[in-house]
Parts: sequence; C-alpha cells; structure tokens
Amino acid sequence: MADVSVVSSSRFHVLETWWQDFSQWWLTGLRETIPARWFGWINGEPLPILLIRRDCNLAVCSLALPAGMVETRLPLVRLGETLGGWLAERGLTREQVTVGPVLKSDLFFRRDLSVPKAALGAMPKILDQEVLRRTPFELSDIWHAAIPATGGADDILAMCHWIIRKDRAEKALVELGLAASDVDFLATTSANGDVVPVIAFRATSHEDSPWARRAVKLLAGAGLGLAVFGLVAFEWCQSNRATNIETSLAEARQGARGGAEGINPEARLFAMKADVGILEIWDELSRILPDNTFLTETRIADGKVMVSGFSTDAARLVRIIDESPLFSQATLAAAITPDATEHKDRFSISFMVRSGRTVRRPASVQSTGS
Repeated sequence: MADVSVVSSSRFHVLETWWQDFSQWWLTGLRETIPARWFGWINGEPLPILLIRRDCNLAVCSLALPAGMVETRLPLVRLGETLGGWLAERGLTREQVTVGPVLKSDLFFRRDLSVPKAALGAMPKILDQEVLRRTPFELSDIWHAAIPATGGADDILAMCHWIIRKDRAEKALVELGLAASDVDFLATTSANGDVVPVIAFRATSHEDSPWARRAVKLLAGAGLGLAVFGLVAFEWCQSNRATNIETSLAEARQGARGGAEGINPEARLFAMKADVGILEIWDELSRILPDNTFLTETRIADGKVMVSGFSTDAARLVRIIDESPLFSQATLAAAITPDATEHKDRFSISFMVRSGRTVRRPASVQSTGS
C-alpha cells in the first residue's frame, strides 16, 4: 500500500498553534486569579455514566452515581421512553448522563501500537494514517479510537487502537433499541470481564478539565458580547451626537426667524455679531440728534453709516454729527427736500464710525423716530 503522508497547511498550523498557546496562557492566568471557593461551582461534578448491555430480551442498565452503582433491567422494546422515565425517577435527564452501550469484543478490530509521548498532540492524524496504511478499512466506514495500554518505555506510550465498522455497530445498537445519536461512547468487556470504554463520540481534552473547556467557551462568548456592546455603544453615541446637532440647528433657525420689533432679521444677526458696537452708534445718534428730528432708515456697512429721515433743521445735522467724538466725515448723501406731508425737510446723511469697531456684514434698521 502506498505511503500516505499528512501535510497540513502552514497557515492553519500557525493559527492552531497560536490558539493553543493563547488558550493555555489564558487558562493559567485564570487559575491563578479565580477564588478557590468558586472552583466547585465552575468544575461541577462529572456526569454519571450509564452502561447498557443486552441480556436476552432485556437491557441491563447500570448507572454509576456518587452514592454507588444503581442497576435495573428494562425491556428492549421502546427502551428510549422507559429509560427516560427510569432516569427521571432519580432526578436526571438524558443530557445529564453519559450513555455507553457495552458491545461484544468480537465486533471490534484491535491493534497494538506504540506512540512517542511527544506526538500525542497529533494522535488523531496518526490514527487516521494507521487506518489508511495498515488496515483494509476506509475512514468513512468505521469508528475508531485509541486508549492507553500497560507497558511502554519512559518516552513511549503503548496504545490499543480499537476499530469497529459502522454497519456492525449500528446493528448492535438497534438490537439494544438505541441509535448512534443516543450514545456518547462505545464500550466492550476485557478478558477479565471489566467494562472498557474504547471509542468516544464526544471529543474530550486530555489536558484540560471540564471547567477549562467552559472557561474557553466563556472567553469566546465574552469576546462576542464585548464586540456587540461596542457596536451598540458606538451607535448610541452617534445617535446622541446627531440629535444634539439637530437641536442646535433648530434653535439657530428659530433665532434667525425671530427678531426684536422694528429690527429686520439681518440687522438682528448683525447686532448679535457686532455686540455693543451697534448699540453704541444708536445711543450716540439718540444723544446728538435734536428732538425735532427722527430717522426713517439707518444703514451700517464696513464702518460707514447712512441715515435718512425728517427734520426741521436738516442743514445743521451734518455739523452736529461731525462734531461727535464717535463719528467723522459727515456729508449730505442727497439734496435736502421739503416734505408737504410731514411739514419737515427730508435728508440723507452719510458718515464714518471714528473708533474701533468695524462692521463685517451690512445691516439696515427701520426706525420710527429718534
């Protein structure tokens, strides 16, 4: 038979090695930090073992409990239902026991082999190669596993390789009223009559106890939970930020639509930006203009002010404005004209703001008097 070698992908080999190293490191730290009183809860009690063997038309069920061995005989017909009721009487369910049928030893093909202890980590691959190279079986047609045997050197471990064809095993299970999905391992009897579990259907670790496997699962679950929590927290923060922005925009729109009576929105916005500069201009105009004068329009842009209105002494306003310490360069922007309705002279005067503040954006104010 041709030599069959197992070549694993270097990428997956590196990933597997990294995961094993990380798991061992994490478990070591967990063992050192976890309170000792928690170990009883984490480790839990081992599952009771239920052995089932056939005796004529009955199934002999032997249940190993901490208090001792409990045995009963049940009819093979509808064994699954009667077995569930028998376990329920003892406060157990099928998931809380490990079920193993005891099959005849002549159904198995047994081989002895020696494996270096350093190669135990690759035991599944070694056994697969042993089946392909040294037996007539195909891997898809059998169940097989190896258990330690007595003897061997210090660095060599003697193993018993047990192989059973699936069709033979399933036929024996049907005779017991069971199916392959109902059992956790296969057992047989040794030469001295002892029951020996030989093929386990549920993978178990040779190094880590049940609490260690639970801890690894907890690590994976915690990682997934943290990832989900991070996504939810990010979404929540972004939603709050968007809500705050929308609220600020709504307030800004409301403020832009509103305005003080007599002041258009553009002038109000300009006044907010220019702060007290506009107020100073209005205050100074109110102080220097005569009582017989009132303004109908005021425009302010880039430090230049244009005022229009009516006055009984319009010709003297240019000198009055120019004498103010806040204004300069006062001049008539248009000719003074009499108004028959107001019985006063209409005027339009422009001047510059003498001191510090410069208006960046134009504003206009409609005034009803001064």
